[in-house]
Amino acid sequence: MSNNINIRRVNARIRELFGGKIDMSDFPNDDAKHFETRALAALALAMNTDLEIDQACKHITDGYKDMGIDAIFLDESQQKLFVVQSKWNSNGTGAITQKEMGSFVEGISRILNDDLNGANGKIMAKSMDIEKALTQMEYQIHAVYVHTGNQKADKYVMRPIDQLMCSTNDEISTILLFDEYYFKDIYSYLSNGQEQSQIDIDDVILSDWGKVETPFKAYYGTVSAATIGEWYKIYGNKLFAKNIRFYKGNTEVNAGMRKVLLQEPEKFYYYNNGIKLLCSLIKRKAKNSTTTDTGLFALEGVSLVNGAQTTGTIGEAYIENQEQVAKAKVMIQIIDLTNVDVDTSSQITKLSNTQNRIESKDFASLDPVQEKLRTELTFVHYEYLYKSGSTISNPDKQFSFDEAIVAMACLNNDISYAVVAKRNVGALSEDITKAPYKVLFNPATNSYELLNSVLLMRELEKYLRTKKDQSNNNRSRLVCIHGNRFILHAVLQKMKNASNFSIAVMDKTEMDIIIRFIDEMLPLITQVMDELYPESYPANIFKNVKKCKEIEMKVDDMSD
Repeated sequence: MSNNINIRRVNARIRELFGGKIDMSDFPNDDAKHFETRALAALALAMNTDLEIDQACKHITDGYKDMGIDAIFLDESQQKLFVVQSKWNSNGTGAITQKEMGSFVEGISRILNDDLNGANGKIMAKSMDIEKALTQMEYQIHAVYVHTGNQKADKYVMRPIDQLMCSTNDEISTILLFDEYYFKDIYSYLSNGQEQSQIDIDDVILSDWGKVETPFKAYYGTVSAATIGEWYKIYGNKLFAKNIRFYKGNTEVNAGMRKVLLQEPEKFYYYNNGIKLLCSLIKRKAKNSTTTDTGLFALEGVSLVNGAQTTGTIGEAYIENQEQVAKAKVMIQIIDLTNVDVDTSSQITKLSNTQNRIESKDFASLDPVQEKLRTELTFVHYEYLYKSGSTISNPDKQFSFDEAIVAMACLNNDISYAVVAKRNVGALSEDITKAPYKVLFNPATNSYELLNSVLLMRELEKYLRTKKDQSNNNRSRLVCIHGNRFILHAVLQKMKNASNFSIAVMDKTEMDIIIRFIDEMLPLITQVMDELYPESYPANIFKNVKKCKEIEMKVDDMSD
């Protein structure tokens, strides 16, 4: 009886929230719960992102030829492509069936393989979003199954998604995520209202703390990274409700923070800018209140408005190694909004997140080798923009440091550098005083080789896009997307032996050679990849040095 009452409550709430906002033109006389199914899909997006209900409804893909996918949304703040399947069960009982999970997994596989052939117009309209999620290194595919059953899927039903995650993810990167939401999750979310419930945190210990009284009250000091890890473990992205971005995952900067946390936690305080919290009310407790060595505080209405990447990185590292992360300290600012107007609060959030950030590659501008290369290239009428902030206005006669370092990594005889360029390009310029940067840029670096490598890279990228669009083979298409650095490495190893590669700018006729070379190489690479790693997802294959070396060796043998 209680299940029936609760499902009726959920149904009423969903109709209240989503009524008139979901396109039902294809089912004008809906008698099969298509409205509820679509509303659930939109609700799953609202639960995982900062989308309002009206916005979430615009990303529904449910209908004929929907590939078993009811909603797709590219969240650029989280760098995730959400792929949702929903199931409305009017009884509020049961769980996902094996057939339903199999259908969803097939749809996810088609997304991963960039295979939208025959899909409906709503899904085809998402093709650019899907391509971005597949081609950008930091992006993840986040699959969500939401249903009104009262049980979660058992291990047998989970096997297809577990197997797909196992073949897609590896030790290099996690590309595919999966979450299941059932009736209890839906009921809890709806009963708390559309807005996220307020976060109150008690017994926050600040060390070496201080206080600012005007123009409004604020506290500052340090907290243990373990404390922040616990916050993230409990609240996740809810902490960032007022922030302009969520945690982005394993980006270049976040990977650097993680490395320090796990290897040099005592130095984290000195390398990191810390975090900033806004609170509707801050209460200082009497315990240990006689000195500023430590202070005990209760925080109400907490929102983290700066430091989402720091917090998320600490949270993930904390799950992996609590003892190590607990050794790190983090600078923190806590602002009391009791007497602060809404406009000022918004301004704090905005300006806290728009300060310029220095990246490791920016230090390359201090290397005299870069200026030497720029000067030499002016004599052949090319402008090398190696300083951060420079913008390419004339692509025919300009190129950037971002292009240069990738091209030089792929030019190197050792394919390891090309793999790093694919996996984490920032690592190439992490320290300009040593390898890998010094291997790629040093007094012996030839400006013609640099320029020709960049020009060839541009031509190759254009042609690979054409090949991808023309290919009927899913794996071959994925090689065009994810194997671009591997292919560029192979092309440059062949082209750098040309007589004029180091002494003159290559002309268009000479560059046309790479078209024939790619046409020969692409099927070989795809064939070898499928022979050696048939179950591995290509995105991870081309980020793995060992696998790339094995493919390179076998392709070379077949090419001789």
